[in-house]
Amino acid sequence: MARVRQLLLLQVVACVAVWALCVAAFVSQSSEVAERFAALARGPYLSFAVLAQLRALPAYLVIALALTFLSRPWLGRATGARLVASMVVVDVGVLLCALGPALLLSPGFFDSVERKLRVDLSTVERLHGLELSSALFGALVVVAVLDWVRGARRRVLVALLLGVATAAAAWRPTPPKATRLTRPNVLVLAADSWRFDRLGVHGAAREGLTPHLDAFAAHALDLQQHHVSTASTLESWTTVLTGLFPPAHGLRSMYPSRDEVAAVEARAELLPRLLAAQGYDTFVSSDWVGNCFDLVDFGFAKRRVGPIQNFEALLLEATMRAHVLVSLFFGAVPAPFGDVLVPGRASLSWAARPTVLTEQLFDDIDASVRARRPFFGVLFVSPTHLPYNARHPFNSKYAAPGYDGPHRYQVEVRAHELITTGFSPTLPPETVQHLRDLYDGAVSDFDDTVGEVLRGLDARGLADDTIVIVTSDHGEDLYDPGSTLGHGTNFFGGDQSTRIPFLMRLPGGPAGKVEALTRTVDVAPTVLALLGLTSPATMQGVDLSAVLKSERPDPQLTAFAETCYLFFPKSKAMTGLTEAERAEVVDLAGAADTLEVDASFRHNLVLKPEFRKAVIAAKDRMARNARYKLVVIPGKHRDLVRLYDMHEDPQQRVDLAGRGLAVEAELKALLGQYEPAVAP
Repeated sequence: MARVRQLLLLQVVACVAVWALCVAAFVSQSSEVAERFAALARGPYLSFAVLAQLRALPAYLVIALALTFLSRPWLGRATGARLVASMVVVDVGVLLCALGPALLLSPGFFDSVERKLRVDLSTVERLHGLELSSALFGALVVVAVLDWVRGARRRVLVALLLGVATAAAAWRPTPPKATRLTRPNVLVLAADSWRFDRLGVHGAAREGLTPHLDAFAAHALDLQQHHVSTASTLESWTTVLTGLFPPAHGLRSMYPSRDEVAAVEARAELLPRLLAAQGYDTFVSSDWVGNCFDLVDFGFAKRRVGPIQNFEALLLEATMRAHVLVSLFFGAVPAPFGDVLVPGRASLSWAARPTVLTEQLFDDIDASVRARRPFFGVLFVSPTHLPYNARHPFNSKYAAPGYDGPHRYQVEVRAHELITTGFSPTLPPETVQHLRDLYDGAVSDFDDTVGEVLRGLDARGLADDTIVIVTSDHGEDLYDPGSTLGHGTNFFGGDQSTRIPFLMRLPGGPAGKVEALTRTVDVAPTVLALLGLTSPATMQGVDLSAVLKSERPDPQLTAFAETCYLFFPKSKAMTGLTEAERAEVVDLAGAADTLEVDASFRHNLVLKPEFRKAVIAAKDRMARNARYKLVVIPGKHRDLVRLYDMHEDPQQRVDLAGRGLAVEAELKALLGQYEPAVAP
């Protein structure tokens, strides 16, 4: 035991030394962040920043224990300096073997490792190096276990481990069987930033992209012209759940004030709250993209979502990025241990695990089934949102063989660049194609999740008693004409940012395409009507249930939309304008100047009060009917107006504004009514 204690002490000293080096790296990296936010970390939030560094220490101690356990069989009787040298060599070998399972579970790290080491690891993937490394790590664990247990106890332990492994492989939980209820359940499956054209039945260019979704669409209503009011998660979900346009519900940016959030939470017409009053269990399961459900209480009884991305969460994320070993080896460890060892893990994009979210969802569904209560559930997943961090093997499913450029497994986004310049307006064609390949892999990942959920519904006998909606909160720009990456910054290049998939399967109901233009503001009143409930008169959306059932004609609706808050100066996003026109737009400063931390509001980043009106006034507006799209961009001296025929010109290359078309005046009049008519 004395030798074990000596080895453990050496491992602890080594791991603490690595921790200290990572703390130094964190301090160095903080200089790249906007000076005002860095000053907060060094000033009022210094104690929190120090505590965040200390919270990473337990993970290093766990690593020291693991290395002690795994390295002992290979160190022989070495002592003194020879022991230290041997330990370092063995530790490096153990950690290299451990990279296999760690990188398979956290694929986004693979790209980061390549960039940091400036090496090409594509050969490792082609030769199944991660799988081989995982097998070697498993062998190391077996050898270590056998080394620690000797004699008859070794045979008993081996037999016990084999028995447990066999039982675990054979055990399958039996889901509860549902009984028919008075009203159907409602389940919403949503992927953040999912484009309309990334669906097989919508003509996706890549064959076989969405097999599960295509099979689902064959038995569902497929809304062909479904539009969001803001291509930003918080504002979009607020519109869905309130049945109100943004000027009416009051959330006009992703950084609302405490009063703005409180005003939404006080509303009676929140869809989850209305359904709960009718006996529905309400719950939402999401990862970091679902932090909006933590920021705003929309009335869900259970919220298993990522935490709000307040300033403390951002500090934790920066901390974990500095402590690479901690994030890498424990990022995929199941809760609660993973959450303890990786503080703030739930807000990290690379730690998103759709399988865990699905398990959470069915835990809540099963509770409702056993209680014989209807449910309204939401599953909201992140792979299709930047940085397109899909699971293995989806993260490389469509990448060109041998691609060795930037962003190999996910888009690498530097916060400093995002809040100062935005994404580069020009990239080599092969890089743009790779970004689209990454995105398609993420869509395929979501398709796999949908298939898993649908199988779960079938196993519980819920498929015929549940309204299932598959959709998104908004679309995505993928270097379409006049755009870069992201969403909601402008209306150039087509409808890729505002037009989203919306598939709805009704129990025993109709299926097929719905050509009428529809809007996310119409979702809440339509769901209520399908359940036999009356919508509040305050909702601005309309009940589409009769349209969906072909019982009344197209209501000829108009879609309204506005751009979202920009992290960087607005002129940087105006890639679809000439230099002279870009100089005319109302420009605003980026996040470094327009945001502040409100310590009284859970340390949230909020829009400074003095900038709120300016940010709203500078938003581009869109009015869209079934054929024509009008875009108005606020200018310093005059508004810039664009009009497009989306039937003949879907990528918006030919501007029809100023040609005397009657539809231009009609859409301008409707757009003029949009905000004044609904202003709070």
